[in-house]
Amino acid sequence: MSSWLPEEIIVDMEPALLNYCKDFIAKAFNEEKTDKAIADYIRSKLVEKEEGKWNVIIGRNFGSQVVHSSRRYGYFHVGEMDILIWEA
Repeated sequence: MSSWLPEEIIVDMEPALLNYCKDFIAKAFNEEKTDKAIADYIRSKLVEKEEGKWNVIIGRNFGSQVVHSSRRYGYFHVGEMDILIWEA
């Protein structure tokens, strides 16, 4: 089993939420097989933990322009994939 450790690129999160996100991002990459399944897993864990209207984008090449709630944004790199998480 590979160990997928998320690298923080741009983060605006409380430390406790950041650590929680990094844990379940790694679990998602270890347990799920498709990009959609990984995104669904991450989003479901965020809604379970923090509630709110969370969004997740995962992919190798994408652009974005989002408005997010304060302290509710994270952009990570895992392997060859990027993950963008934010609460609207």
